[in-house]
Parts: sequence; C-alpha cells; structure tokens
Amino acid sequence: MAKKADASEAPPTLKEQMEALAQIVEKLEDPDVALEESLALYEQGMALVATAGKVLEAAEQRVAMVTGDGEVQAIDP
Repeated sequence: MAKKADASEAPPTLKEQMEALAQIVEKLEDPDVALEESLALYEQGMALVATAGKVLEAAEQRVAMVTGDGEVQAIDP
C-alpha cells in the first residue's frame, strides 16, 4: 500500500532546489562518474530545473499582480 505524503512536509524551497542542482552539476563534472549514474543525475537535474521554473513563474505572476498592470517590470539596481 502506498503512503500518502505527509502534509507537514513542505516542498523544497527554491534555494534548496538550486543547491541540489549545483551538487548535481558538480557530480556530473567528475570524469569518474559512470554513464548510468550520469544519466540518473541528469534526469534529477532536469526535474529540479522544471520545478524551480514553476516556482519562478509563480513568483513572476505575483509580481505582475502587485504592479497592477499585469506586466512584469524590470527592477533597476
């Protein structure tokens, strides 16, 4: 029987996802990593990229709602 996800478990933050992605990239740069492991790491990395992209898109939509005009404005440093 499959377990249900615990409601108290929060999804990883964007920062955590980016750190995990950096670790994956570091491992992929190791020439001693086997092909199968490299493929698995690549798949994990792509999943993280997709998830992080959704988080960023949601943040962009929130910014657009706050600006009121529906367009994301560039922020000048």
